[in-house]
Amino acid sequence: MGIKKSPAKSTRTRARPTQGGGLADSLFTKVQQRVLGVLFGQPDRSFYANELIALAASGPGAVQCELARLAASGLVTVSPIGNQKHYQANAASPVFADLSPFAARLCAHPAARASVLWMAVTTAAARRAVRESP
Repeated sequence: MGIKKSPAKSTRTRARPTQGGGLADSLFTKVQQRVLGVLFGQPDRSFYANELIALAASGPGAVQCELARLAASGLVTVSPIGNQKHYQANAASPVFADLSPFAARLCAHPAARASVLWMAVTTAAARRAVRESP
């Protein structure tokens, strides 16, 4: 006797596999790809937040969250100029030399983007292995 309760439905959604997803899609979210593409595509230039939001064609919250993560990781430098924070790719970052030549192509065709990122990852791994070898 009593009322039978139905099992609670999960509120989590499952990620659907995308067709034709490349390596870049596996490593970086779309917002990360766009922000990295803008910053490392023009590493000698600084951008203010609203400019990056417009160039990345993404929401302000997502871009600002990504900028905070990149700044905390040391990939991006933050310089206050007046009332604005300017963001620029950090040339002193250990992965700058590996990431900057390829970041401009992050917004390219998925197949090209995957091959470029694969080259970047393998090049970085090879350089790291040479540095760490006795």
